[in-house]
Amino acid sequence: MPVYRNAQEFEDILTALWTKIFASPEIMQGLEGEKLIVKFRFSDFQQELFIDSTGESPELRWNPGEHAPFDVEMILASDTSHKFWMQDLNVPLAIGTRKIVAKGSVQKALKLIPALKPAFALYPEILKEFGRDDLLKKTTASTRKRGWLARLFSSKRRSDAYDLALLPGFPIPLTDGKPETIKDEIAQTADPQPSDIDLFTAMIRIREFERRLSHAFKAGEIPSEAIHLSIGQEAVAAGVCLNLRDTDYLNTTHRGHGHILAKGADIRGMMAEIYGKANGLCRGLGGSMHVTDRKKGVLGANGIVGAGYLLAMGAGLSIKNEQGSDAISVVIAGDGSVNQGMFHEAMNMISVFELPVFVVVENNLYGEFTSVERHSGEPELFKRAHAYRIESDRVDGNDVRRVSAKVREIVQKMRKDRKPRLVELMTYRWHGHMEGDPEAYRSKEEVSRHKELDPIASFEKALLAEGVVQQKDLDAIRTSAAQEVKDAAQYAINSPSPEQSALTEHIYAPDDKRLLSGSFDPGAREVRQMSVSQAINQAIAEEMERDEQVFLWGEDVSLGGYFNVTSGLIDRFGPSRIIDTPISENGIVGGAVGAAVTGSRPICEILFADFLTCCMDPIMNQAAKIHFMTGGQVSAPLTIRTPVGSGIGMAAQHSQSMERFFFGIPGLIVVTVSDAFTAKGLMKAAIRSNNPVLVFEHKLLYAESGDVPVEDYTLPLGKARIVLAGDDVTIVTYSLGVGIAIKASELLAQKGISIEVIDLATLCPMDTETILQSVRKTGHLVVLEEALFSGSVGSEVVSRVALAGFGLLKKAPVKICAADCPIPYAKNLEVSMLPAPEKVVESIEALLR
Repeated sequence: MPVYRNAQEFEDILTALWTKIFASPEIMQGLEGEKLIVKFRFSDFQQELFIDSTGESPELRWNPGEHAPFDVEMILASDTSHKFWMQDLNVPLAIGTRKIVAKGSVQKALKLIPALKPAFALYPEILKEFGRDDLLKKTTASTRKRGWLARLFSSKRRSDAYDLALLPGFPIPLTDGKPETIKDEIAQTADPQPSDIDLFTAMIRIREFERRLSHAFKAGEIPSEAIHLSIGQEAVAAGVCLNLRDTDYLNTTHRGHGHILAKGADIRGMMAEIYGKANGLCRGLGGSMHVTDRKKGVLGANGIVGAGYLLAMGAGLSIKNEQGSDAISVVIAGDGSVNQGMFHEAMNMISVFELPVFVVVENNLYGEFTSVERHSGEPELFKRAHAYRIESDRVDGNDVRRVSAKVREIVQKMRKDRKPRLVELMTYRWHGHMEGDPEAYRSKEEVSRHKELDPIASFEKALLAEGVVQQKDLDAIRTSAAQEVKDAAQYAINSPSPEQSALTEHIYAPDDKRLLSGSFDPGAREVRQMSVSQAINQAIAEEMERDEQVFLWGEDVSLGGYFNVTSGLIDRFGPSRIIDTPISENGIVGGAVGAAVTGSRPICEILFADFLTCCMDPIMNQAAKIHFMTGGQVSAPLTIRTPVGSGIGMAAQHSQSMERFFFGIPGLIVVTVSDAFTAKGLMKAAIRSNNPVLVFEHKLLYAESGDVPVEDYTLPLGKARIVLAGDDVTIVTYSLGVGIAIKASELLAQKGISIEVIDLATLCPMDTETILQSVRKTGHLVVLEEALFSGSVGSEVVSRVALAGFGLLKKAPVKICAADCPIPYAKNLEVSMLPAPEKVVESIEALLR
């Protein structure tokens, strides 16, 4: 039920409250010096209250008119206002959950809350004066909390029970085969020949669409505080994208609405996506900065400046490897993006591999709030392509005919010679970097001057002057576009919000259920001895034989790589599938993401796991999130394999246990290998997965030998392996720790202590049930790893056992790991960082005393 009886009562109560506030010297002294106008818009009563402290004395105004100025706006319901004054509202949380939609100088306004503290005592007085004592009752708990002693003795601990429901599940859909890819839904189209009317119509649709978004943002209808509009830049979108086929891939930016609409995306689905609705193109999971429409070859807008270059480069590689294709990969990015390292890595690799990638730099003169002259050493950005021997040009991006003609010429050349091109299109955005931007970095005169170059008005004037169309025809186009956008907005407003289940539906792409089931029992199969290095090599070779979409790239992989793991593969598969890359980790992984979402299955080799820090964005912001952000439209089936750990005297920047930084990242599968058997079986499963998989290979294990089945096999992802069965203590470990645990178990067996050793194998998803079943039997838990103590994988194991099976433990768990310091160079210090079997024995003996 509403808190207030009606709008008039609400207005009277707040008027009385603010009148008392203004009459309180204590409060006004605290507010002294703060000159601003705060607008409160109450959504349920359609009332607007302005609190103005800019004059000699403060004043309040109700509903002053549509264009009344303000510094900050708070959109909320009257019951939220009541909770605020009753001190029953967490303001930051209310803003985060959009119970309050705040716009403008929000932080400045929030600073006023401490000064208003005495006003909270006034509100109950006002309610009493209005006879609303009933509103003074706060919600109380229905039952009193019992004391800690009562809770402690209220139930008996069960030593044989655990509850996996207390832990999050692993939300990966299982199938009987491969899911469809982006290519499955794209229809081949002929080369478009956009007419003047087509170009004009596209520009009008884009402007109407974004004007509607601007209005919706100001009205608080859009669930985001950052929406980026391209009003004034419509000639770029129309002139470029109307010349592309559906089979040409497009990557664009956070300011990409116009590009995506011009590429043919469904306007209703786009609007619903930006409104955060389930009917949106990405099911409300991507939003304004990540809109994708795979049916039209749109790989997506991207919230990371410069990331699109890498994805476009990878898509270009997929196209190049597709026999007979004359498609191209297009990336549109802003002027600020050319200063990103991702731009330079991508441009170099595009050039080195001669990929059919068309780079469009949309220069609107500002990188966020900084002018191009201040952020670029060479403000003529097209010249940057010369360093990479890529043909480039600069064109007036406000002249839609010139843009379209130039793009058509470039595209036709690229379809024939398959070489990359770059064009810089000069334009201007009328609105700020994002809606609500105060635009303090440029003058109103500058904006007005550029508005006179309106690409739509200029084109309309030319069309009329040339007699191509009549005014009534252009008016009809405007009317039609306005109605189409209006209908799209109504569709979005009427569309349902996503269900709670959507939170986990698209984190992972569907995988063949055989990859996540089965056991580690080698059975009675024929085996042969090989090293871990050989097992990995063989796994890659077999998967490349099995699937022609699989390729390997990385630094010096044709020569075997730093640890000689991939030796000989170049002789079997040639340089088109065993690809030596520049020293460009961002390019290696970012390009792999672009290739993966366009039908390839890349394997990336990163020279040392420490260098994953150089490509965190394509791993964590692209590969891990792309299936989710696109609402399941695209998948990223790629494998990143890398050597990890210390022990070879290469000190702090080449010896880290990097796996701790990636397990638990939604969208990633993280695997570690401990011997030749797991190296081959898990590597093959990783390559077959439809999800991004990181495979960590310990440097010290490459030369270790073991039995490997001769026949084809995979090992289950997401399953732990019981390496040794025992009764007294459970050791949970992985990678190098497995061998150490086995040795310690042998020493302890001589003392009559039976150890159960569990190899996690897959860190994420973690097989918690196997761990809990073991601890239920032994009652003791030891976690063993090479990583540092704080924030380790072992910490997660302990946490899960404590949460889901605390009663299983007879004593507190034990952690055996490295000290919290970088890996040292001096050999004696490096060795002291590694877990030793003797240390494990000592720790377990102490545990059992």
